Amino acid sequence: MLRLATLTDAGQDVSDLPPWQLPPENILDAVDATLHVTRWTSRETEHLQELRDMLLAANSVWRVAGRSEGDQHLERHVDGTVTAAFSEAARAAPQQAADHLHAAWEAAYGLVSDAEKAFSEAIRAVEEVACPLVDPKRAIKDQSTLGTVIKELRQGSPDRWELTLPNRAGQSRDVVHLVGMMEILWQAQRSRHGGGASSRRQVDDEARAVVPLAALLVHWLTTNVLREKS
Repeated sequence: MLRLATLTDAGQDVSDLPPWQLPPENILDAVDATLHVTRWTSRETEHLQELRDMLLAANSVWRVAGRSEGDQHLERHVDGTVTAAFSEAARAAPQQAADHLHAAWEAAYGLVSDAEKAFSEAIRAVEEVACPLVDPKRAIKDQSTLGTVIKELRQGSPDRWELTLPNRAGQSRDVVHLVGMMEILWQAQRSRHGGGASSRRQVDDEARAVVPLAALLVHWLTTNVLREKS
C-alpha cells in the first residue's frame, strides 16, 4: 500500500485515511502520485486501463498520459488534434528538443501545473533546433538564444532565409511570419528577468497557449520549412 504524507488545505493530516475517505481535493493527488510510482505489471496494466475508461466515461477534465508504462501521470484533457500535432512534432524532433517539449507539456497540462517551467522548457525546445540552424557561431560558444535567432533572421531576411510555404504568387514566402511567431513566444515570457516594469510570474493560460506554439516552431524547424536560399 502506498502511504502518502498528505495534508488538506486546512493542514489536516489525511495520510492514514483510505482512498475513499480522502477529501475530494486530495483524491487526484493520490491517484497522480500512485501513477508516478507504480511499476506496472500485466495485472496492474489492466487496472490502468480501467482508470482510463472511468475518466473517459465520467467526461473528466483529466486523463492518464505518459510516454511509457513507467511514465504515467494525470494530465488535463486536450483536444485530440492539438495532442496529435504535438506528438508528431516531438516524434520528429531531435531527442533533446523532444525532451524539452515533453517537459513543457507536462508543466502546462499536468495535475500540478508550473507555468514558468512550461515557458522555460518551451523556449529551450525551440532553441535546441533554431540556434544551431540560424545562429551556429554563437551556438558553438553557448551564446545563442531565441533572441539572437530572431535578430539573425531579421537581419538576414529576405536575402538569406525563406519559407518553403508559397505565397499567393506561388513563390517562397518571406520569414517575417515565422519571426513573428518566435517573438510571441520570446516576448510573452515575462518571468525571465526580475526587476523590470513588466516582470511578473506566468499564469497557466499563457503556458497552455505557448506550448503548442513551441511545438509548431520545433516541427517547422525540424522539417526544413525554414531554409537558406540557394
